[in-house]
Amino acid sequence: MSKHKTTIYRINSDTVKFQCLKDSKALSHLLHFEFNSFVRVIENASYEEFSIPKKKGGKRVIEVPNEYLMYIQKSLNRDLQAVYYKIKPHNVYGFVQAVKSEPRVHTVITNAQNHIGKSYVLNIDLKDFFHSITAIQVRAFFQSNRFNFSEDLATCLALICCWKSRLPMGAATSPVVSNLLCLGMDESLATLANQYNLTYSRYADDLTFSSYINISEDIITEIREIITDKGFCVNEKKFRLQSKYRQQTVTGIKVNQKTNVDRRYIRKIRAVLNDIKWNGIEKAAMKHYALKVADEKAKNTLILSMTGKINFVGQVKGKSDLVYNKLRQQLACIN
Repeated sequence: MSKHKTTIYRINSDTVKFQCLKDSKALSHLLHFEFNSFVRVIENASYEEFSIPKKKGGKRVIEVPNEYLMYIQKSLNRDLQAVYYKIKPHNVYGFVQAVKSEPRVHTVITNAQNHIGKSYVLNIDLKDFFHSITAIQVRAFFQSNRFNFSEDLATCLALICCWKSRLPMGAATSPVVSNLLCLGMDESLATLANQYNLTYSRYADDLTFSSYINISEDIITEIREIITDKGFCVNEKKFRLQSKYRQQTVTGIKVNQKTNVDRRYIRKIRAVLNDIKWNGIEKAAMKHYALKVADEKAKNTLILSMTGKINFVGQVKGKSDLVYNKLRQQLACIN
């Protein structure tokens, strides 16, 4: 049997095992966790909370579970990802776990490619995406026709996945659970898009619609109504309709004629590289992370960050692109 078939068989197997669960004891067995310890971990769940700065101001609260709960969540995530892979809509690109021996097709780049060369691109961001999904919704979802789990099992899953009665930012299960809870919304929005000859895609909390004709206010109202009806809220600060006469971006990638990187993104990379070149990595890290002293961790983090951003430029523009190769050479001189 080929690797490809083995991988698909594993996914089918995991899907069947999870969907056949009867109670929380069976769940603990599936996750390879002794039942009494499993119950204690869930009943005594704890998280470490800290804040990180957002790109455009403000702070994002990150909630990281304790070691044992994190283990349970990571194990559960593998099973939930296998389930989602079998039922995922074709227009969802974020938080989809790649399958071995298959091309990586769920990226910000493949998401953006759906909208290349369109006359109008509508970007909608969902406000407080994870935190807007409640424990009550998660439990109800696992009790719905999608799974038909018992109240005991659905409650157990909600307790594993939620903190302070909502999906936490930092739990291994939050991304896939958010995708599962968005199934109804994705189906409704895809139906509406087909009705009006629009292209629809979603990457996490970024929803994009595009068309060769104007997207009317009436259509936008219908889109808003579906989002609201499914329990989400539009982030008005990031709501924008872009025509072909202006720069059109989808998940940070230009799509007017082909996928490309925003010039401002390139300028920011160059600015940091020049700062490192002329002032040294320590001072650059202090400035970049607003630190009084930059230790080795901060300096290494900055280099890794620049490496990741430059690699992203290469993925979007192509490995033979002159801009990408010049940035890569600048980074190599620093190292």
